[in-house]
Amino acid sequence: MADVTKTKLARPVLLELATNENDITQGYIDKLMQPEDAILLERGGGDIRIYRELLRDDQVISTWQQRRLALISKETFVEPGGKSAIDKQAAEALQENVDALEWDDITEKMMYGIFYGHMVGEIMWAYDGRQIAIDDIKVRRPGRFRFGTKGELYLLTKENIRGELMQSDTTGAVARGTRNPHGPKFWAYRAGGDNHDNFYGLGIGHQLYWPVFFKRNDIKFWLTFLEKFASPTALGKLPGALIDDSQKRNQVLAALRSIQSDSAIVIPDSVEIELIEAARSGTADYAGLHARMNAAISKIVLSQTMTTDDGSSRSQAEVHKDVRDEVVEADSDLLCGTFNRSVARWWRDLNYPGAAVPRVWRKTEPDEDINERADRDTKIHALGYDPTEDYIKETYGEGWVKRAAPEPGTFGLPTENLPAEFAEAISEIARAKINHRSNQASIVDAAARLASQYEDVIGPRLQELIAYAEESGDLLTFRDKLNDLVAELPRKEAVEKLQRASIVSRLMGALSQQR
Repeated sequence: MADVTKTKLARPVLLELATNENDITQGYIDKLMQPEDAILLERGGGDIRIYRELLRDDQVISTWQQRRLALISKETFVEPGGKSAIDKQAAEALQENVDALEWDDITEKMMYGIFYGHMVGEIMWAYDGRQIAIDDIKVRRPGRFRFGTKGELYLLTKENIRGELMQSDTTGAVARGTRNPHGPKFWAYRAGGDNHDNFYGLGIGHQLYWPVFFKRNDIKFWLTFLEKFASPTALGKLPGALIDDSQKRNQVLAALRSIQSDSAIVIPDSVEIELIEAARSGTADYAGLHARMNAAISKIVLSQTMTTDDGSSRSQAEVHKDVRDEVVEADSDLLCGTFNRSVARWWRDLNYPGAAVPRVWRKTEPDEDINERADRDTKIHALGYDPTEDYIKETYGEGWVKRAAPEPGTFGLPTENLPAEFAEAISEIARAKINHRSNQASIVDAAARLASQYEDVIGPRLQELIAYAEESGDLLTFRDKLNDLVAELPRKEAVEKLQRASIVSRLMGALSQQR
């Protein structure tokens, strides 16, 4: 057996080592980092408007709109970060502040960071007479900002095209060797990408570029084909001796052009005119490529296709909708998480420095099916458990009154009074049948009442039986303990309850005979 030598674990280094400053995989010519998005740099020259053009595509805007609206349709809540009174007070104040904002509009615009890779919102602070509140959050165009190697946020201005320092990093903290001239001012976040070294992120616009590019070119060639099919290309043939005569060529070209608009033309017999019609063979077509690119766009934006396209069953569509809901929930976690780590923390530091940071979140889980809840409650009630009045009001709303339990004194009496005008007409046999049914109903009610109190009768014994089963290591031991349990006398309370039930049943029988 190998000899294992015990070594003392070295103390961990608390400083960041693999910083962007010593990254040899990319070069920096100045203080600003460059995006790692090859499409943005090579096809768009670093201008983010190349991705904004993608939003002109019908499939892109419809699927992206579905993703955005699905998120902002969810209700926003603010919960305390702790359990103390000041934590709850801070959460209530922040909830009031968020409700006063155009929160859904702000969230929808900040969501474009998922599309572009990053987004920046400027916090407009204001004093409302009680505290420093968030008066507004103005979402800015991401192309106006650049990031430094330490996450510093720079604003490109007319006076400083190399960038003016706005904030030391996306959390508002002061990074080593930098300054924070404007304080906590900008809510910035990144999305996508496979590392934390690049602060620009990698949005879904990167993945959408080529499907949209192929789709647009497909439509361009498709329209050209349709034009050729509807208006074939006219071909004019001249004799070889006249082919170099420019005047003759122009006359023939004029005649060919008139074919598109005139109903009749005149040409010399030495000129031949033919129509070149569009011909195509094979299984591939323009519509197929168009549909394939639309499906690719749906998968990129929504991770599924059946909430945007037809041809699926209801069960398949519901499964795909669940996938879309998971994407929406992830978007909510990303946006609310970055807000809580930056803006909510700044707001707490300015107004409630002793409180835990309130947590802003959206309820993305679908509401529970009330029919499924009712079925579950019915099954639990059959096991002998009754819901509380608070639970009924919370689950099913107001307007419910608890039904009174039958009184013991009503056993053996008719459940319904007969009208007086029919009393004399009923025969003794019919009356006996009515009394018999009444007695049966009373017995059932009494049995149900006794069964609902089963915990007083056999509850302790069941608990002992369960405890024996858990303590026993095998069936033989459990059998011995079970024999000991059977040999014990029943509890006094259980005996008295069964005796009372027996007396009541005897009285019911005696009363039924007297009637």
